[in-house]
Amino acid sequence: MLKQVLFLSLLLCIFLLPPKIYAQTINNQFITIVNPVRISAYTKDPAESISAQYFEVKSRGLPASWLFTYDVLQNPKVAEIVKQMDLRQDLGIFLEVTPEFAKNSKVVYNKTDSWHRSNSIFLSGYTQEDRKKLIDTVFEKFKLNFGYFPKSVGAWWVDSFSLEYMKTKYGVTATLGCSDQFHTDGYSLWGQYWSIPFYPSKLHAGMPARNLQNKLDIVSFQWASRDPLNGYSGERASSFSTQDYFTRGLSEDYFEKLIGLYALKHNNQFGQITLGLEGDFPAENYKSLYASWMNIIVKLSKENNITVSNMQDFSLWYRKTFPDLSPAHLIETDDLLGSSTKVIWYQSPAYRMGLIYNKDNQEVKIIDWRVYQDNFEEPFYLVPNTQLNLYINTPSLIDTISDPETIWQIPSVPKFEENKIIFPPSVALPLRIERSTLLKINKTSATTEVEITEHWPYPEDGLTFRSLPPEIFYLLNSYNLSKSNNIKRLSAIFGVLIIAALIVFKSKLYRTKQFKIISIGILLTGLLIVGLKSQIYSVSQAETEALLYLKSLDDGKVVVFDETCLKCIWHNKFMPAALANNRGYVSQVSGKPIIHNRSIFVAKDRPTGKKILDSLKAKYIYIVKHENYTESLPFSPGDYNVELIYENANAQIWRLKDEKVS
Repeated sequence: MLKQVLFLSLLLCIFLLPPKIYAQTINNQFITIVNPVRISAYTKDPAESISAQYFEVKSRGLPASWLFTYDVLQNPKVAEIVKQMDLRQDLGIFLEVTPEFAKNSKVVYNKTDSWHRSNSIFLSGYTQEDRKKLIDTVFEKFKLNFGYFPKSVGAWWVDSFSLEYMKTKYGVTATLGCSDQFHTDGYSLWGQYWSIPFYPSKLHAGMPARNLQNKLDIVSFQWASRDPLNGYSGERASSFSTQDYFTRGLSEDYFEKLIGLYALKHNNQFGQITLGLEGDFPAENYKSLYASWMNIIVKLSKENNITVSNMQDFSLWYRKTFPDLSPAHLIETDDLLGSSTKVIWYQSPAYRMGLIYNKDNQEVKIIDWRVYQDNFEEPFYLVPNTQLNLYINTPSLIDTISDPETIWQIPSVPKFEENKIIFPPSVALPLRIERSTLLKINKTSATTEVEITEHWPYPEDGLTFRSLPPEIFYLLNSYNLSKSNNIKRLSAIFGVLIIAALIVFKSKLYRTKQFKIISIGILLTGLLIVGLKSQIYSVSQAETEALLYLKSLDDGKVVVFDETCLKCIWHNKFMPAALANNRGYVSQVSGKPIIHNRSIFVAKDRPTGKKILDSLKAKYIYIVKHENYTESLPFSPGDYNVELIYENANAQIWRLKDEKVS
């Protein structure tokens, strides 16, 4: 009898415990089902919605991850339903901040015009201490409901500071984020691995870890995998995805092609795609579209030997299979919509490159090239994001969405290695590539090798330098003083000095020993006073990123805003130089001459501003954004005949267009 009981117990363990995934028993091909669950304006009954969605998963015997917001965890009916889920389901947290979540965490909620604004909803909109409070509150709530801390978390953006905190304190092993998108719903996530999982850097959640020292031992999943060609295009490009394809009138055949492209390993070490649907829709939604997706998952997994997993299980497999760094990954496909264009994406811990090949004329063009350095820090690692929109850009050498002029035609597809690209010897490197301080270029008679530097040229604190106190710049540049008043004050000072010099010269006091001693004493005292009063300024890494990009562009003068902001808020270690109007660093890093000007930024009407801008004979306008300080042009780009060619969290670069001759 005892043997029978033990045998039955063993069978129960086999069938009830979630399956563990090992490399030797599977084909290294995965579909990971993830369902973020929130309560929103769409939600009629949270408990009914989660029941309907879970039914479609359970009835097909599928595993899935369920990520719940704090507000959902507060709902007792939902908690009871979730407790009845089978053991193949992975329960986790969706890290969206709401007023109630903030209140119960004793954090001041960043109220804006909409709940989805980046500084309201994401942890990165809050200080590091407030992020810890929010995380601790939701993790304790989760444990109170289910008796343990989760391994899986997510949000459309989770910053690296928060990820490392959750990894260290709670043992999180998997995080869900959004695939690359450009200016979609106010979120720009631009430059990650293209829709492929990776180990993020400890300093930048959008960059793969370059080495073991900066590796965060968490697997980053990407939501809504993008079409590798059409998803990198113009307006609404991100809707060419597994999430929104039907909004473009595309069929389930296109959906299946995307799954096959990512879930099958092709010539890579693995294949993986994340599929699911947000859990805040009415219950009837899950009986139609979502049910259809689950049917497709079952069919494709059987036909192609694909393992269906949840986040926790795939993360376990990934971390065992690739214990060091993320493997290089190649995506190569003909246009899924049927054109004669082929697209290639190569990504490794050192760089990502995207190319297109036109079969009709055999042209090869590089459309995107990002580089990953081990010490590059995301803009909201230390300081909170106070902007309504989110700008997470990894450093780029070529980005044809931001600036179409950066496209580079090459003779043939280069050879990719994990840390370098090997071009044929005949290739002509563009000036922006030749000038880049992020590359090491080695030209021989046989090849042109381009290697990616491991370190960003500036440390985490950015560029730092010592200069005069900000009050001096305020005196000279304050908007409370007109330029004429500044000139009068300086003229008066110089006038007094000139008169004093004439008196000394006439009386021949300068010939005496006592005068020389006094003069040296005064000079040394002045230098000491200046030295004691001087202070250290900083230029963030994100700004240096923009300035290095500016450096790579054609020569020309750069207009900077002649403005001082002593009352601005800043959380950096040192005061940002732009706030003190200490702008010489723009020229220092970019290598381009700068023009201080205020008029074009505050012009009362378009013709006046345009006339002043034309008179400056500049080629670029450089604009700074830092916490509550934001510079901007007063009118539309067309009014000034300029185009935005670069933007990240801390800066914009505008280029003046050539005037059309009628």
